[in-house]
Amino acid sequence: MREESYSVSEAARALGVSIPTLKRMAHDGRIETFRTPGGHLRVTAESLVNTRAPRPALNFPPASSVLQNRRERVEELGLEAQELRAKREIAKLQADQEAEARRRQEEAQAQERAASREAEAQRLRLERVRLRSQQQEQERQQAERLAMWRAKWLENATARLPYWLSPGQRKEAVQALEVEVAKRGPESERFMDQLIEDTVGALMAPWKVEREGREARERATNSALFTLPLFCTELERSRAAAAIREALGALPLEAEEFEIRAAANEAIQPIKQAAEKRLLDERLIEWAIRELPWGRTEQDEARLRRQCVEILAGLPPDVSEVEAKEVLRPPVREVQAEIEQREARKERKQRKAALIQQGLVEVSSYLLHLRSEGEISSEAFWDSRFAADVTDAVRDALEEELTGDEDTQELKEFVHEIIEDELR
Repeated sequence: MREESYSVSEAARALGVSIPTLKRMAHDGRIETFRTPGGHLRVTAESLVNTRAPRPALNFPPASSVLQNRRERVEELGLEAQELRAKREIAKLQADQEAEARRRQEEAQAQERAASREAEAQRLRLERVRLRSQQQEQERQQAERLAMWRAKWLENATARLPYWLSPGQRKEAVQALEVEVAKRGPESERFMDQLIEDTVGALMAPWKVEREGREARERATNSALFTLPLFCTELERSRAAAAIREALGALPLEAEEFEIRAAANEAIQPIKQAAEKRLLDERLIEWAIRELPWGRTEQDEARLRRQCVEILAGLPPDVSEVEAKEVLRPPVREVQAEIEQREARKERKQRKAALIQQGLVEVSSYLLHLRSEGEISSEAFWDSRFAADVTDAVRDALEEELTGDEDTQELKEFVHEIIEDELR
């Protein structure tokens, strides 16, 4: 490196300046310097050449050798002092660098340890996640197997429920079975069949008693309703069913069937008697209407029906049909007599009209007889006005005098008298 750079003392001697001056020049940048790895300051040869300048020769008297030696010695001491300071600075710098290196190494080691711990923590976290996932999967599979096992036994238990359960009872039974099955697991497999059988039996016991009681009540109701008269109305049957339900509702659930039947029959007795009385009244009224003679009108039937209804309403419920007919005979006879009288009047009126027509026919015959006997002339016989006057006189007399009970001979004689009276 001597061909390329110089030490501070060499460069100072070459430039003819002191070492402090050379260092100031280096500090000011007038000369190019650098430091060796050992920390020594060196001056580049090129910079030294470029800086060196010719100096005018000074005519000083040559210095004595002693003085020259002292000067060099002072410079050497100064250089040594500077070198010592430089060494101390270098040593301090090296110590700082070593401390920094140690700090960085420690930091690197700490970071490495931290990274290692973080990696270990991450590994542990992943391991925990894996274990948790594995545990969850095991739990899921176990729960799935348990659910399938419980579903199997719940289906088995539900299949043992009887068909006659109501929707509400079936729902309640299924819920109770779900609760019972949910308490068990595969470890109870060998006990499940008997457990399900006992549970279903315990659930069905009160409902079975209730069903048997309901069926007994239904049988008693149908039996009691069957005893009602055949032509009962829907309203009467509905009232009878309501009375039975009310009577049976007062009985305890454990009542015997004969008690239920007795209560049902007793409940419908008033309705049954009323229905029988109504049917009896209807038969009696129909009998009374049939007793009326031919020629009765709707007014006759309605009047007799009203009279019968009033009379029958006052009779006791247990009256017999024979007794009721005896009570109804007087109004029936009364209406019969009125109808017969009306028909007789009608018949007489019809006979009277027929007799009048016969009498009018007899007018022509009798006038012809009178002409043949010479009692009237042919001119009078063929006189239409004369014939009309005679006919009107006969009609008026017949309408006034006839009763309708006369026979044909009496009619002819009466017509002859009228004509003869008109001819006088």
